[in-house]
Amino acid sequence: MEPAIWTAMYAELPLNEALRTLHGHGWWAFEASTEHLDQIETAGDPEEEIGRTLACLRELDLSMPQAHALLQADVAAWDAERRREDMGRLRAQIEIAAQLGVRNVVIHPGGRQGATTQAERDRILALNVEAFRRLGDLAGERGVRIGLENLARRGASMPYEMLDLLAAIDHRAIGITLDTSHANMIGLNCAAAIRAWGPHLIATHISDNDGSGDQHRTPGRGTIDWLEVVGALREVGYAGLLNLEIPGERHALLPLRALASQHARQVAEWLATL
Repeated sequence: MEPAIWTAMYAELPLNEALRTLHGHGWWAFEASTEHLDQIETAGDPEEEIGRTLACLRELDLSMPQAHALLQADVAAWDAERRREDMGRLRAQIEIAAQLGVRNVVIHPGGRQGATTQAERDRILALNVEAFRRLGDLAGERGVRIGLENLARRGASMPYEMLDLLAAIDHRAIGITLDTSHANMIGLNCAAAIRAWGPHLIATHISDNDGSGDQHRTPGRGTIDWLEVVGALREVGYAGLLNLEIPGERHALLPLRALASQHARQVAEWLATL
């Protein structure tokens, strides 16, 4: 497992500058955040931004094998126009990620509106299956995989729900992303989830909270048992990024943010040695 951090620690900077800043704190591996994919997608010249990022990765010998596509996307929204727009943007961001050399793209399962009847639950499942089979086809063509992220809502939180969704989609380019904060805030044992997902686990969002909310802090600043989590990751043979997604440490004061980034790197490196 390789320690990494998501680039939105410096979301206000262009991606190449965020990478350079985080490298100055000792980081070598990264997840391209949804904010930075948004920036590239909507730039006047996306190819130029991609070129700058690739040049930075080569110059500093950095690794960025993971990305988080459009955070707000809902491929199972009731509104058909919303689904069409979100699918278009997800496809565009998968293409951008592939050009950046990304291997695993994290996407949220659809269904933010929730369901109150079995018919609504069935429709959400059908919309997710249709969307992710199409996205999986594109990802497979571009040599990347999609990691569906566990959330903190019914239908996309419990281990069996994620496995049921994965089985229904039934696509070789689709796996699971573990978000430890989402699991902990609903009282889910992270280690048990890791063991349940086993070989389907292709990416991580590592952070901590105290169980009262989605705080996304550096490991050790919450109630998650990290010895158990890392032990379970090793048990199932997970060899991807140990990727910190810690917006709870994104201080407005830049010197404090830099210190938080450096501390997080030390914590991630320690976790990777357990």
